[in-house]
Amino acid sequence: MTSMKLLFQHLVDHETKFRNSISLIPSENTLSPLARLAYLSDGYSRYFFDEHEVFGRWSFQGGSIVGRVQQEVLIPLLQRVGQARYVDVRNVSGLTAMTTALAAFGGEPGDAVLSVPVANGGHPDTAYVARKFGFRPLGLPFGHWATLDLEALADMVAREKPSLIYIDHATSLIPLDLTAVVECVRQAADRPVHIHVDTSHVNGLIWGGQLPNPLACGADSWGGSTHKTFPGPHKAVIFTNDAEVSDRLTMTAVNMVSHHHMSDVVALAISLVEFLECGGAEYAAAVVTNARLLAEALAAEGLGVQRHGADFTRNHQVWVDTASHREPHAAGSQLFQAGLVVNPFNPLPSLGGPGIRLGLNEATYLGISPESLPVLARVMRDVIVDDVDPAAAADPVREVRAAMRPRFCYPPEVFAEKLADLVAVTGGKTDLAVEPLTDFLYS
Repeated sequence: MTSMKLLFQHLVDHETKFRNSISLIPSENTLSPLARLAYLSDGYSRYFFDEHEVFGRWSFQGGSIVGRVQQEVLIPLLQRVGQARYVDVRNVSGLTAMTTALAAFGGEPGDAVLSVPVANGGHPDTAYVARKFGFRPLGLPFGHWATLDLEALADMVAREKPSLIYIDHATSLIPLDLTAVVECVRQAADRPVHIHVDTSHVNGLIWGGQLPNPLACGADSWGGSTHKTFPGPHKAVIFTNDAEVSDRLTMTAVNMVSHHHMSDVVALAISLVEFLECGGAEYAAAVVTNARLLAEALAAEGLGVQRHGADFTRNHQVWVDTASHREPHAAGSQLFQAGLVVNPFNPLPSLGGPGIRLGLNEATYLGISPESLPVLARVMRDVIVDDVDPAAAADPVREVRAAMRPRFCYPPEVFAEKLADLVAVTGGKTDLAVEPLTDFLYS
């Protein structure tokens, strides 16, 4: 078999699998058909460096036209959804945004940087990156696995005198009280402390009005990746209302990121237009509702669904303890065979060890019905508890998936129209037979 044939066989196998599966990975989402057109444009090949980087003169003028999408469309839309005066779009992933924020606001070598411990849902790379910059990474003090001990936090801030509080609560069921955290830090600090909130997992929920805006809670900056609860490309953004903070972000990202992938910029702009015009707020509300409904259905099936007080979840995530029936990675592998793509994760904060982390973001974007969630819960019970053959358990998953279609985006006729606009520049036919392509992209 030739390399090309092998390559496309793997692609076909992947597409076949995901046409018959439902992804419940909380850190993944899908890109709309229209946003994927960004990767067909010549703009994919071009650098775009703005005036801050080239002192008012073009060195890479090839990106000067497609770059207008960033300046005239993307940034104004992000300012709107982020309710911020300034937004930086240079970072190409959540981890590069983390690296930029740490470099910009971490202070001098030896300064303390406080972040969420991994045991309480913090990102596993935050302390690693902080240490590489020469900072002293310290864990924010939690009393309960889900809540900060504010008295201990005040003592830590007064004692350690951190330059940066980096709130990276990635694996969570309920949000931290950001207003209380900010007030605690401001009162305890005897020197300026930058507070940055990494919202990679929940940007779509914040932009859709389901969670509070960190700037409104008193944070200095916030942001993260654009492909988890927000259905956009793999990229990241950072918001602030402070001009000096914005300048520091710009100069740091200019030197640490450089070219920031114009097709991703265009795809993010298209995704934001669709979010605002095709029911983004409804989508965000449905994500939270669907997560709660799946948690309730799983609990009804006798699975070890985690909760905090009366809440199973107040975001997109659902956590399940499978240890009494099956090791989480083994359970995840069998669920994958049954068509449910899940996220074995270690540690889940409520367990102090491994479990399964689920997310309803992608399934909601693809239009899963609330009535289908008990079906998925039953499949999980069949596989994890009752040891049903995954191949036999896959049938109801395929039926649910077959009824799903991208819901919160422009319909196929708009995709066909915009594709024709691109093709027209070559003088080619604009009355394209696009049905096979739209069938592929909208299934």
